[in-house]
Parts: sequence; C-alpha cells; structure tokens
Amino acid sequence: MSLHAQDTGSGVATIGTPATAGTPATPASPAAGMAAETGAAVPAGPVGAPIGGGSLGDPVGGAAVAAPVRLGPFGATFSGAEPEAATRAWTVTPSIGLFGGATNNVYQARHDPRADVFLEIVPGIVVDGATARVRATLSYTPNVRLYAHYSDQNTVSQIGSGQVLAELVPGALFLDIRGSASVGTATGGFAPGTAQNAQRDNQVQYYNFSASPYYVHRFGSLATAQIGYVFQYSSQTGTNTFAPGTAQPFFNDDDYIANRGYVVVRSGEDLGRLALQARVDGTAFIGDGVYDDAHVFVAALEGRYAILPTIAVLLEGGYESIEYGGTAPQRINDAIWSVGVRLTPTPESYLVARYGHRGGFDSPSLEAGIQLGAYTRLTASYIERLGTSATIGQDLLATTTLDRLGNPIDAQTGAPVLYANPFFPSTSGLYRIKNGSVALTFSWPRDSVSLFAYYQEQTPVSAMPGTIIAKSTGYYGGISWTHAVSTETAVTASVQYGRSEYGNDPSLDALYLTAGISHQLGRGLTGIAQIYYASQTTKQPDTGYGQATIMIGVSQSF
Repeated sequence: MSLHAQDTGSGVATIGTPATAGTPATPASPAAGMAAETGAAVPAGPVGAPIGGGSLGDPVGGAAVAAPVRLGPFGATFSGAEPEAATRAWTVTPSIGLFGGATNNVYQARHDPRADVFLEIVPGIVVDGATARVRATLSYTPNVRLYAHYSDQNTVSQIGSGQVLAELVPGALFLDIRGSASVGTATGGFAPGTAQNAQRDNQVQYYNFSASPYYVHRFGSLATAQIGYVFQYSSQTGTNTFAPGTAQPFFNDDDYIANRGYVVVRSGEDLGRLALQARVDGTAFIGDGVYDDAHVFVAALEGRYAILPTIAVLLEGGYESIEYGGTAPQRINDAIWSVGVRLTPTPESYLVARYGHRGGFDSPSLEAGIQLGAYTRLTASYIERLGTSATIGQDLLATTTLDRLGNPIDAQTGAPVLYANPFFPSTSGLYRIKNGSVALTFSWPRDSVSLFAYYQEQTPVSAMPGTIIAKSTGYYGGISWTHAVSTETAVTASVQYGRSEYGNDPSLDALYLTAGISHQLGRGLTGIAQIYYASQTTKQPDTGYGQATIMIGVSQSF
C-alpha cells in the first residue's frame, strides 16, 4: 500500500487514502501507435496521439510504469480519496473541506508582525471516466480564505486541471481539450502548495487553455501522418510588483491568444531499426508587448537509429523563424540541430540526453526516469528554452497527463508537474530560461520518502513596455516523509531549503518546515491538522520574516 496526496489548493497538504497505479493500454489505432511511442497510456476510452506529434526521442513507456509516489505540496506525497475501483464508466466525487487556521504574521513583515485567525473553505469535485469515444478527467478545488480581522487579505484562488479526449471519427479524427488554473507569487520564495499564505498583492493567478482537433492516418506499415490545429489561451493576473528602488514594475497582468498548426509524418515498421520524422510547426501569437506580431515557425527532420534494442542515437536538423516584440524585439532566422542518445535498459527505465542549437543558442537537455528497485525511482530533467512564463505554462499543459485524482503528472516520467511554482518569481517578459529538477522517491508498504531539488535561471531578453526585468536565479531542495500509522491514520513531515537571487539585490534564503496528521473519521470524512513554518532571511533592508501557520479541519467527500 502506498499513500498519495492531492493538492487541495489550500495552504496545507492533506494526507489520505491509498491509491493504485494505472495500467498501460494496448494501442488499437493509428493514433495509438504514436501515443504508445511517447508513453501515453489510457486505461479506457480512446487513445489519441500527442499534441504536435511528439518526438522520436520520447521514451517508450513512462507515466504508466512510473513509481506511484509523487511529490506534492511541501514535498509531501499527494493525498486524497481516490474514486473506488472502476465499476462504472464515470465517477463523480464532490467534496468540501472546512479548516480553521491561525498565523502569527499575516503580512510576512520583518517588523511589527500582525497575527490573525482565518477560515478556509475548499469545495472540490473530481470527475473521471470514459466511454468508447470519450476520455475525461477533471479536478476543480477553488480555495476561499477569510481572515477575521485583516479582511484586506481575503482571497479566492482558482485551482484545477482538466483534460478531455474525444474520438470524433474512429481511429482518425480526435479533439483534445486541456485546461489548468493555478496560483503562484510575483516575488517567489514560497514553497510549492503555499502560495495562499502569501500576501494578497503578491499572489498571481494563472490560467491556461488549449483545444486541438487533429487527424491521424496510417499508411500501412510504411508511415503515420498527423495534421492538427491548436487554439491556445494563457493569462497571468495580479498586482503590479516593483523591485526595491525601481519606478517600473517587473510584473504586471499579461495574456495572449495563439493559433498553432502542424503536420508530422513518422516512418513505420518498414524501416526496421531506423525511424524518421518530418515536421512543419508554426504558432502565431495575438497579444501586446512581447506577443505583438510574434510567431514561432519550425521545419525539422528527425532520425533515430537503434544500435541495440536498448540504445538508440538521435539526430535532428532543420530551420526556425522566431519573432517576439517588447522593448528589445527579437528576430531569429537560423538553423536548428541536435544530437543525442536514448537509453532504455529496462521497460521501466529510460534516459534521453541531447545537445543542440535552438532558439538562437546552444544547450544540453536531459530527461530520465530510472527504476532503481521495486520501491525506488529516480527522475531528472534539464532544459533551456526561449519563452515567457505563459508559453512555458502552455508547454507543460501539452506534455502532462492527469491521474484519476486530477493531479497533473509528466506524460513521460510520471513525476508531478507544477503549472505555477511559487518559489520562482512571476515575470512579464521574454527570457532565456533554464530549468532543472531531480527527485528520488522510495515507496514502501507503509512509508514513502522523497528527496528532491529544483533549479531555475531566467536571463532577460525583452521586457513588456512599461516594465523593467532583471536576471533571476533560484534553487531549492528538501526531503519529505509520509507514514501510514494504520489504515485510518497517516502522518507527514518535510523540510525544504532554498535560495533566490534577483538582479543586483542581495540573495534571499528560505527555510520551510511542515508536519501534519490525518485520520479517517468515517466514510469519506477525514480530520486533518497541519503546522507550517516559513523563514526568509536577506541583507536587503526591511526584508525577510518568520511565519508560523496552523490549520485544523475536516474534509468530506461524497
């Protein structure tokens, strides 16, 4: 038995009942052939192809065979009542959580901290199901926090994710709809899952949506073609945020609409060890600032040759045309290339490493999921790209899947996905962004332990008019532990430490400690208590604070 956790959207994580891992589906259509190549597995309903057709370097297997333990808020494992074993096509699980809380520093102030109590209301619904032609998963858990005295800090946070795949014409025409709502912070420096503890003016609400009809056709065993369109919408809303001593904000509201079209042709079994894929892919943006008349067009040819069943070499070459607006407009018309290797030593393990040129610069990339034993899994990733906070969110939306609780996970590794990470600052502008992560998870019958580390560096390229942006760097790591005391009771604890740097400001060190307990009081009724402590220290005058928060309440699922 292994414990999962669900991010309820509250400032604390809840610990809940056991959950089970999914089972890979057997491809039964041309689209399924491309999906199986990238590890997309659906236990029931239609099996589609990846948005954009995927890459020849994508690993075989992935989320469907990943270890079931996943990192959640404060580095804890996901929790929450999973729907009972499937005895019907659809399950709908509404829930309501009521929590009383208290904090000794509402405004995260260094001097004259203000204490207050609050009520947190977390309604929720999880929908999961499939028919022969439709597969859908939806999780929506808005969070309402009401303070007794400092009502200017009252917040309503929208948190959720959903995916719908409809097979309009059997084995040929599909419609893929995805969406997410998440909360981050403008300044960064908060542990994942705790953005609701930040001041109201520091919170940033993110929305991402995409709708993609696409057509897949298989030319026997010679090749498979996919042609598709993607409508995209992304927004980030919050309060204009200024760095100390500046007259212009580094963050303000931002949104865009994009229209993407693509054609992908991939070779089939006839070529044996050799696989080829040709792609033409273009996105046109509609928006202001860096999105004004912006576009990204790519034409590329990929090749993969299997030296051994477990070792394949990867090659890619092509051309790209990129244009962004803003204070320093970017126009890139350049060749792209990459070389790499894909290792699949076991059905549950893979490693894909590349080095290439894209976005106007050379960079390495890494994606790995390695099963080290029956109870241990290592995941790691590193990527550099040219983009904005919103375009990165769209990239995540296109490459994630949802488990039966609606928790977003990487479609390849099965690792958790944060659509908005509150430890890193939210910004308005175009950056060269470096992201890295590594996690080692142990899942035993009654205990799970997770060791994790994240890194992000943003180098400014072009700012939104009226804003000023600077380089930012952040990294953090930690350990979390969850223990099932009995079938009704579980405890969790975690420690996380990180450092962030912005422009020429002094670095900020952050420490987070959490501990919690949950107990099943009845059918669907769980009592939860958790304490959270945050400390930020810096040499910046009048900056830094300590804050303790405690929450006690119940959650009822129906």
